[in-house]
Amino acid sequence: MSAPPSTGLPARNAAALAFSVGLFLFAVYLFTYRGGFHSVDEVSTFAVTESLVKFGQLNTDQIAWTQWVATQSEAQGFFGRDGHVYSKKGLAVSLFQAPLYWLALQLPGLGMLQSVSLLNAALTAATASLIVLILQRLGFSARASLVTALLYGLATIAWVYAKYLFSGALAGFLLTLTFYLLLRYKQDAKRPPIADQRPPKRPSPLATGLWLLPLAGFSAGLTVLARANNLLLLVIFGLYLLFSGQRSAVSGQRSTAHYSLFTIHYSLFIAGAAIAGAIFLWYNWARSGNPLQTGYDLSIFSPNLLLGLYKLLFSPLRGLFIYSPILILSIPGWFKLKKHHPAEAWLIAGLAGVTLLLFSAWTSGEGLSWGSRFLLPIVPFFSIAIAPMIDQLRITNYELRIVFIAFLAGVSIFVQILGVSINPWVFLGDLQAQFGGEFFLEKTGALYDFSSSQIVGQIQNWRVENSDLIWWQPGSFDWLAFGLGLALVLAAGWLLYDRRPQTVDRRSNPQIQRSAVSGQRSVVAMLVVSAFVTFFLLTRYYHTDTRQFGAPDSGYLQALNSAAQTYNGFDRIVTVAETNYHVPMNRFKGRVPLLGFARSVEPLPDTAYPLLESLLNVGAQRVWLVTAGRQPAEADNRAEAWLAENAFKAGDEWLPDTARLLSYGVPLPAQTLEINQLLGDNIRLEQVIRPQIMRAGQILPATFIWRAVAAPAGDYTVFLQLIAADGSLAAQHDAPPQGGYRPTGTWTQGDSLRDQHGLALPADLPPGNYRLIAGLYNPANGQRLTTLDGADFVDLGAMQVTNDK
Repeated sequence: MSAPPSTGLPARNAAALAFSVGLFLFAVYLFTYRGGFHSVDEVSTFAVTESLVKFGQLNTDQIAWTQWVATQSEAQGFFGRDGHVYSKKGLAVSLFQAPLYWLALQLPGLGMLQSVSLLNAALTAATASLIVLILQRLGFSARASLVTALLYGLATIAWVYAKYLFSGALAGFLLTLTFYLLLRYKQDAKRPPIADQRPPKRPSPLATGLWLLPLAGFSAGLTVLARANNLLLLVIFGLYLLFSGQRSAVSGQRSTAHYSLFTIHYSLFIAGAAIAGAIFLWYNWARSGNPLQTGYDLSIFSPNLLLGLYKLLFSPLRGLFIYSPILILSIPGWFKLKKHHPAEAWLIAGLAGVTLLLFSAWTSGEGLSWGSRFLLPIVPFFSIAIAPMIDQLRITNYELRIVFIAFLAGVSIFVQILGVSINPWVFLGDLQAQFGGEFFLEKTGALYDFSSSQIVGQIQNWRVENSDLIWWQPGSFDWLAFGLGLALVLAAGWLLYDRRPQTVDRRSNPQIQRSAVSGQRSVVAMLVVSAFVTFFLLTRYYHTDTRQFGAPDSGYLQALNSAAQTYNGFDRIVTVAETNYHVPMNRFKGRVPLLGFARSVEPLPDTAYPLLESLLNVGAQRVWLVTAGRQPAEADNRAEAWLAENAFKAGDEWLPDTARLLSYGVPLPAQTLEINQLLGDNIRLEQVIRPQIMRAGQILPATFIWRAVAAPAGDYTVFLQLIAADGSLAAQHDAPPQGGYRPTGTWTQGDSLRDQHGLALPADLPPGNYRLIAGLYNPANGQRLTTLDGADFVDLGAMQVTNDK
C-alpha cells in the first residue's frame, strides 16, 4: 500500500528540529547526571577503554581481582592466551568512550570516568534525534515526530540507561542509525528525476544514495562489536534491504542490469559490515587466540520461552511494558504503521522479535537492570511504532484516547524519575544479601509480585543518602550545579518550543523558509552553550564529588602519583584496594599499568601467578604496591605476601587516609657470599646473595639466608646499610623478615628462611666504592644483636656504585 501524502518538514528544518530535540534531552540527562559506576559490567568495559587509551593494550589487569571474587559465570572477563585478564564485553563501547577518555586525560580538572559517563547521555539524545529524522522521512507530522522522540527520551528506560555505561545505548543508537541510513537509501534511490531535466547517464553516488550503503553496513556491524548477539539482527537488515531493493524503481523493469546493479548495492552493505566484522574477529583473536571466542557462555539457554517472554515484557521484575508503560501503544501502532509502510513495520517486527526470542531463552541474570537492559537496543523501534498513535491525535479534541495516552506518558515519566533519582542498587543490594547469587532477582517474588518490584523499592528508598543525583547528596545540596543544570534544560526547552512555528504541516509555508537560517544559528548557539556548561560542571564535579571519589589529593592518589614519577616504561603498580578501584579510574592520569588485587582468605589461584611473575620482567627497575585501609603483613593480603617472598622490599610509607606506598626491587645478577655469622644466641646468617655493582637510583636486591639455631626470644628487625668511604650512612633499609609475614618470634629451632630485602640507592649518590653491612635489632629499644666477636653488624663486603645509564 502506498504511503500517505508527506506531512514532514523540509530537510533543513527537520534536521534543526531533530538537533533541538537532542540538545534538550542531553540537557535533561546532564541535569540528572551522577557520574561513576553502578555495576561491575561497566567497570569491565571502562577498564578496556583505560588500557586502550593509556597503553594501546586491551587487557583489564587493573581489575584482575574481579576474576577471583565471583563464580566464573559472574566474572566479567577471562584469562587470555598470554595470561592477562580480558573483558568479555564488546569492544565498540570502549572505542566510543576512548575520545572522551583521551580528552579528560589531557585536560587538568576533568575526571576520566566522570567525562566518559556522559557518553550514553549523548548517544541516547542522538538516538532521539534520529527518531525525528526517521519519522519525518516516513511522512509523519512534525508534532508526532517531536512527541514520539521526547517520549522515547523521557518516558522509557532509555532515560535511566543514559546514566550508565552499558552497551545497550550504543547498540540502540547504531541500530537506529542503520535503520535511518537504509531508509534514506531506499527513498533516494526511488526519488523521481526533476521535471524537464534529463537524468545523467551516470548518476553520482551522492545522487543515488550509494554512499549510504557501506555506512549502513558498518553501523550494523558495529552493533555486533558492541554485543555479539546483534549478529542475528544483521540478517533482518539484510532482508529489509533485499525487499526494498527488489521493489525499487531504480529501473523501470526487473532487467538483468537492474539485478546486477542491486547486487553491487547489496555488496556495498556487506562490505561495510565486513569491516566491523574484521575488527570483531581480530578482537576475539587478540584476547583468546580464537577469532570466534567472545568470552560468553553460549550454553545457558532455556526452552521455556513463554516464561522468558513474560519476564521481559510484563513481569514486575523486568517487564518492558511495566517499566515503560507508554510502549504498550507500540502494539496497535505497529498495525497502523504496517498499512502505509509495510517494509519498515516488518523490519521493526523482525528486530524486536529476534531480540525477544533470544533473551527469552537466555537464562543469564541481568544483574543491575531497570526493566530489561537486554531490550534497550530495540526500545527506539518500539517508540517509532508509537508514532501512528500520536499522529492521529488532535490537540483540540478532548477524546478519551488523548487522556489515556497522556496518562500512560505521565506514569512512564514518573517511573523513569524514580530510576534516575535513587540508586537502584540500594534496593537490589538488599535483595542480593537476602537471596544471593547471580540470579538472585529471579528467586524473589518480584517475578510476579508488584510489591517486590524495583519501582516499589525505589519509592521505599527515597532518601537523600540513596540519591543518584550529583547535586543532591547527604550533607550538601549543590545549588550552583542544580541552577546551571536547570537553566540549561529551560534554555534548551525554549529552543525546542521556538521550533514550534516550523512544525506546521505545510512545506510551502514562507515562515519556515525565512526562519531556517535563524533556526540553525540558534541551534549552533545552544550547542556552544551546552558544551560550555557541561565542561564547567564536569570540572566542578571533579572537585566536589568527594563522597564517591574522595579528595583530588587523597593519600591513595598521592601514592599512585608518587609511584608514577619514577616510571621507566616497564615498572608496574600493584593495588590492593578493591573498594577504591574507581578512584584511579577517574583521577589517576599517570600512564603506569596497574595490577589490581583484592583481599582474600584463600590462597592465590594458579591464574594469579603469571600476572605477578610478569612484574619482575626484564627491564623493570621496581614494583610498587599501593594499599588503602590495610595494615602491614595482613594474612589476607596475598599480593603483599607474594611480593615479600619474591621481590625485594625497599620502602614502606604511610600516607593520609591510611594509604600505604611500598616499593620493591627486582632480581638482578648477583653472587652468593658465605657469611655463617651468629647474631645473638639464636639466629645465624648463613648466606647473602647480592650484586657487586649497582647504579645510583636503583634498588639493591639482597637475599638473606637465615637459620634459627634456637627459637628466637622475640621479633627482630633486619637492617641493611650502605656506608660511604668516610663512614657516613649513604642508604638504609629496615624491615622485619619477609615484610612481617615471617617474624622471628615465630621461628623454631632448625628453621631456615630465605628473606629478601631491597636497599633504595639515592639517584644523586656519588659513584665510588662503598661498604654494605647488615644485622638485626630489637625494634622496642633499638638494641642490635652482636656477633661472636662483639660487632653489632655483619660486614657484607664492598659495593661499587656507578652512575652509568
